[in-house]
Amino acid sequence: MLLDGVWIENLVRFPVEQRIRPSFKMMADLAPDCRMIPAVAEALEVDDIDPDLKHAVDRETAAYLAGLELPENPAARRKVFNDMREQALAPAIVASIEAKRLADDAYRASRVTIDAGEEKSLNAYALGRRANHCLNASARAALEAHRLCEIARGKCRAIGLAEAGEAWTPFNAHEETAWLIKAHTDAAARRVGGTG
Repeated sequence: MLLDGVWIENLVRFPVEQRIRPSFKMMADLAPDCRMIPAVAEALEVDDIDPDLKHAVDRETAAYLAGLELPENPAARRKVFNDMREQALAPAIVASIEAKRLADDAYRASRVTIDAGEEKSLNAYALGRRANHCLNASARAALEAHRLCEIARGKCRAIGLAEAGEAWTPFNAHEETAWLIKAHTDAAARRVGGTG
């Protein structure tokens, strides 16, 4: 298994995502690293990556929820939101699992190719082509998993706001950053003052 960029032969990952209900944390743990997505898109010459997809889905989901007749019963209402959240997360989690599996396959194929080249094996060329195919499949799977995770993030934000009874507002990075800094400063002040 590939772990933090190092292949560990005797390590087998326990597929916890197949045993528990989908959650936002599970998706975040399994999602491809968003820092690598621009490099992967550039390598594959994919130019239709939408950096605002999450925000567009957030807006569309909020509009859908605004027109939805929700049950008055709190338990039934909570179930509606939980079901919607799970439906949003499930495809992203499945795609992320597949992207991880293909990344492991690509690493193994590349390792075999390198070893065959060092040993001057007769089938090194064929193994190289196979590794190249695996790398391309892995990269495309990572792009698709990223796309589905962005959709899920947008839907979950709108669902979370509706569930909390808050009015939807577009995501503003500056406001969110200022809020986090203020929360951190307040928490630090409480610790110093002995009240937290």
